[in-house]
Amino acid sequence: MTKTIALQSNDQTLLNRLHEQGYKVMDMYEAHHQRAIVDAYLYTTHHPDAFTTYNSVADSEDSILDDTPPINKSANTIMLNITNLEPEQILLTLERRLEEREWVF
Repeated sequence: MTKTIALQSNDQTLLNRLHEQGYKVMDMYEAHHQRAIVDAYLYTTHHPDAFTTYNSVADSEDSILDDTPPINKSANTIMLNITNLEPEQILLTLERRLEEREWVF
């Protein structure tokens, strides 16, 4: 089944790599606006409202910003902070997290 990824970054290399791997990619803000069901949100902390708009979506293992209280994790959607990661690092992390999620069900 095709996985849908909501992407905040405008990194064309990353976008191309995600498409090559068979992911359907949406703009993160458009996905949020449409209330689309996505498998993962890939976001960066470079945007000023990255945390305020999405209710502090950083997982402690993915973010260097640990000053926010933990939130209840949804077993359905992965939140992945991709700040300062290369496309290959992002793909490896995303695939690992998607595999882990499959074992939860």
